[in-house]
Amino acid sequence: MMKHNNLFLWLLGLTVCWLASCSEEDGRVKYPYSCPELSGLQFSTTDQTPAADSLYFSVKIHDPETPLSTLEVKLMVGETLVSSQSIRTKGTDVSIVEKGIYIPFEADLEENQEAKVVLTAINVEGSEVTQTFDFHIVRPQIPEVLYLHYNGEVVEMTRSAENPYLYLTEVSGSEEGYPMELTGKISTTESLDDAQLIWGAAEKSNTAVLIEASGPSFAFDYRDWFVEQITFDVMTFKLGVVGFQKNLKIKETELIASEGLFRAQISFTQGEEFEMSGFEDVEHAYNRDFFSYNPDNGKFTFLRKSGTWEIYYSSKFNYIWVARMSDTAPTCFWLVGHGFTCAPVWNEAYNSGGWNLEDISQLGYIVPIGEQKYQTTVYLSNTHEWESFEIEIYSDLQWNKDKGMELQAGSLSGDTDGIEISASNGITSGDGFVPGYYRLTFDTSQGVGKETLHIERLSD
Repeated sequence: MMKHNNLFLWLLGLTVCWLASCSEEDGRVKYPYSCPELSGLQFSTTDQTPAADSLYFSVKIHDPETPLSTLEVKLMVGETLVSSQSIRTKGTDVSIVEKGIYIPFEADLEENQEAKVVLTAINVEGSEVTQTFDFHIVRPQIPEVLYLHYNGEVVEMTRSAENPYLYLTEVSGSEEGYPMELTGKISTTESLDDAQLIWGAAEKSNTAVLIEASGPSFAFDYRDWFVEQITFDVMTFKLGVVGFQKNLKIKETELIASEGLFRAQISFTQGEEFEMSGFEDVEHAYNRDFFSYNPDNGKFTFLRKSGTWEIYYSSKFNYIWVARMSDTAPTCFWLVGHGFTCAPVWNEAYNSGGWNLEDISQLGYIVPIGEQKYQTTVYLSNTHEWESFEIEIYSDLQWNKDKGMELQAGSLSGDTDGIEISASNGITSGDGFVPGYYRLTFDTSQGVGKETLHIERLSD
């Protein structure tokens, strides 16, 4: 009986040893060593493949004893991994036919760039075999003209004669130049739907990557610049400008470009002297209602009540507006209408439009200059498309006149030739009016409906 027990234990131990050699701890069968084999490898090119296109390959994979696991596919440029994919393989024989590898067109791609595809077949035991295919990536043919899409517009960009990778818009015909900030796309055809290449949003502003037609737009941000031309480099995928950078300062406070204007909030003390820098023609740009200017030393004096004021400068109109957009009467009044500007020099842009409560360049801030006296200085012109100027005075920027002003017959004094009371109790141009730069001084001491306006013509 003892012999039988010993035999049983010996057989049991042998069985355990056999199971241990044939199984992992998870119960998986362990196969004997073998290595996958690759055969019949073919690529859709022998050497060159254009970027922004696909390279195709076919291959047969066989392993004589061990089931296959995956085929790892890597696209390399130098030592840089451009892309990778893992293809699941089952059984001991697999055929892969016309599998595509997308060749991206990315920034800084050299002409005839060396590249390689690395194929690695792996079986379930981890044994592997690798084959490499060397080839060259060629840059796609890019036409002489690209198209910039922004704000509903399509603008041509032409290849530079000096740099074959650089494309430029025409020089802007606008006095304000191109927008300092915009979102857009660039395409190889005027229609995004027909374009083979479209550049759009990248991680950083002023750079782009290739996208689909419906993809997001890139961010163009050249605040503080006057943008004469927009450029795009198809080698670096970077957006740039031809223009000049502005560095505008008032009291050493830098004005920051935003939404077509240079802006700042600056604290002033009444009577203090200060300097401005960076303005091309500061003698015409400064605000006569808030500042006086001493041409002998180039300094300005702040004339009004001490406090923090909002500064807005337009390079298009070369003028500095000073205001607080939230102010209401009696802190200030607001001049609204058409055919006027606060700048001392007329600009043809004011020959249309007007009656805007949001754009400071179409408003006049009527500032207190004494007890119940207010002032604003404006250029008035009847060259507007409506063949007149007309302005009204509001208590706020909500079209209210509850605190004035309602001008009446007899309210006007001074240089009133060709200026008359309008039907809405403002003023408008009449017979004999001559455009020019006028100082308007209002007196509200008699109450609403009894205000007076003194007009002084300063210049043509």
